Amino acid sequence: MNEVSVIKEGWLHKRGEYIKTWRPRYFLLKSDGSFIGYKERPEAPDQTLPPLNNFSVAECQLMKTERPRPNTFVIRCLQWTTVIERTFHVDSPDEREEWMRAIQMVANSLKQRAPGEDPMDYKCGSPSDSSTAE
Repeated sequence: MNEVSVIKEGWLHKRGEYIKTWRPRYFLLKSDGSFIGYKERPEAPDQTLPPLNNFSVAECQLMKTERPRPNTFVIRCLQWTTVIERTFHVDSPDEREEWMRAIQMVANSLKQRAPGEDPMDYKCGSPSDSSTAE
């Protein structure tokens, strides 16, 4: 019942956090909320190469934009105690919608878990922190 599965996978262009260049990354979105990026497409689902990017889409906000490139979307989420933003772009509006729908679906499914059931609860801030609530 608690088996983690891949919800969506594919190539995205990720904008660097410090050096603002676009780099192709192969991302896996998993049912536990993990969003993992690799330089190359993994050979097997349980492959052991360390990912270049690894964060959770739990409690994330998604924003659609046409800047700095067409078909861009931004994920804003909490990583430990820091709000992070990651910027991605794809080749078409349809592809962007598919990724955004899949990410939102996973985020919503994590919200529906009973309190204390979510293994990410310990890093979601205090209950009085309203910045993560919708």
